[in-house]
Amino acid sequence: MNWNRRTIRIPQHEPCQCGYCRRQAQQETTHNDDLSTADALGSRWHPKTVASARLIPFDLSLRLELCVERFDNRYDAFPRSRSTVNRRVQAAADEADLSGRVYPHCLQATAASYHAYKGVAPVPLQALMGWSDLATAQKYIRISGTATADALRRVHHG
Repeated sequence: MNWNRRTIRIPQHEPCQCGYCRRQAQQETTHNDDLSTADALGSRWHPKTVASARLIPFDLSLRLELCVERFDNRYDAFPRSRSTVNRRVQAAADEADLSGRVYPHCLQATAASYHAYKGVAPVPLQALMGWSDLATAQKYIRISGTATADALRRVHHG
């Protein structure tokens, strides 16, 4: 986190020793005799796509800043375990009285829908969400109906 710029950086690579990365590294070595487990583990962790490495601003609202600050005050580091992240997200959802299963990917979809509805253009939405394909951002914008409504208003109201 960069508190001066109010951004969270998702790196291109971050060394990781979590169980998931260890299992992935071990699996890689079973298919490549020239690769040691240590070397395979050294290439872990990386985001799903190149576009996923990015800066995410969190100064979009005071409420968001406070949530990030509370998280930072409560945890000294970001957990390096998918299951830990999922448990923390679900615990936060439970505290907020949200019903049903809540997990990071559905929160990303909710954020994408929210920003598309607010009128964020496809390229900035793609960059914010870390998608490699612009069509994904266009899908969220199309589903929101905002672009269509704005175009119709321009035509009918000058």
